[in-house]
Amino acid sequence: METIVASLSAFDAFFLEFFHEVYLTAGNICTPIVKVLNIIGDLPLLLIGWLGFALFFILKDKKCGMWMCGSVIIGAILVTIILKNLIYRPRPYVDSQIYKSWWQAFNLTPNWDTSFPSGHACAAMAGTFAFFMWSRKKYISWLAFLYPLIMGASRIYLCVHYPTDVVAGYIIGILSAIICIPFVKLFYWFFRKYPDLAFSRYCLTGETKKSKKKKKLDK
Repeated sequence: METIVASLSAFDAFFLEFFHEVYLTAGNICTPIVKVLNIIGDLPLLLIGWLGFALFFILKDKKCGMWMCGSVIIGAILVTIILKNLIYRPRPYVDSQIYKSWWQAFNLTPNWDTSFPSGHACAAMAGTFAFFMWSRKKYISWLAFLYPLIMGASRIYLCVHYPTDVVAGYIIGILSAIICIPFVKLFYWFFRKYPDLAFSRYCLTGETKKSKKKKKLDK
């Protein structure tokens, strides 16, 4: 057990130091971008959640948007409500004076919650994994994973998360997308059972009103 803990600590230290070197080398370029990602990450449901919400209205297949949003919500419940309260791990800038000095360079407001796991990484991976599983063009859609990777890297760069927090967030995000599958299937079972409801019709066909052909058949 001590060996595992030591290995994880070494893993955290290596990547925190690596991204600090990136800051020292290319901070003028990287820092503004990372700060924008930090602001996006603080929005409700994150950018990926809003993207899923938008796709729900744009795409004819409503499963994609529903799956993405549902996965992000499940991930938020698991991370923010359950795990962060069960596993109390202070932020890197609270744990170490060295990391605190690195974090202070970004002039950020202290986070109100604990460090493990990363909610930003979880939400980004949850929505992305749902999109990837829904997509039929896997050879292109795998590029979407760049978003959670960049989001996770930005959290380490800013010294607001340990790398192990981010990895745990990725794992929980993937699990959240998988957990969401039966919920989406349950919703679509309901929609098919009650197809005359406006919302059911919209999710099944993309339309809220009955087509003229359907109306004639009903008569």
